[in-house]
Amino acid sequence: MWSKLDRTRRRLLSAAFQSTAVPGATTDGQTAGLGASAAPVGDVVIAIGRPEFDRLGVALQSALGPGTTRPDTPARLEAALAEAIVGLGATGRTRVARRPAGLYTPEAWQVRLTEAEPAIETAIRRAIREGVFAA
Repeated sequence: MWSKLDRTRRRLLSAAFQSTAVPGATTDGQTAGLGASAAPVGDVVIAIGRPEFDRLGVALQSALGPGTTRPDTPARLEAALAEAIVGLGATGRTRVARRPAGLYTPEAWQVRLTEAEPAIETAIRRAIREGVFAA
């Protein structure tokens, strides 16, 4: 029987292998630009924990300006991501869910991208990893 850590590691590694071949990406991992890969991708779900969520929130606040409220709820994060996608001149819809929805439980945030350009997925993943939201 797999331990919780082994199951989580397997899921994360399989998700990482599935997302490494991003259309429109150059060999150094950076996107070639929004115009280079205009075809929208299918549904993509990015599951993140609290530390990654905090980095994404800080990256969105710095990209959108100081007047942006802290994206600490699913609705606020969804709105901030939608505004950031429009700010990049791209298309796509986001849907954010918090699992479980309780206040004091360990949490995971799910960001679902629908009909988004591949560069948007790359920008969100970069914001999660490095704390910078940019194409």
